[in-house]
Amino acid sequence: MLRVGEKRASGLVVTYLISAETAGAPLVCVHASCRAGNAWAELSLSEAAELVEQLRGLLAQVGGQGAGDE
Repeated sequence: MLRVGEKRASGLVVTYLISAETAGAPLVCVHASCRAGNAWAELSLSEAAELVEQLRGLLAQVGGQGAGDE
């Protein structure tokens, strides 16, 4: 399992990549916490890829650093 995250004053965003060696298909689990509460989602690899593309589009719309940044 790989954990990636960044702690911020407004909350914590953590992403877990669940190993493909476990039973079933690999999942990407995303956990986020903020002042309003906690949320999490388990995404298939295709759902995670779709989320990445949507986030790139949003960044491009607001003048983010570039659609190629990950």
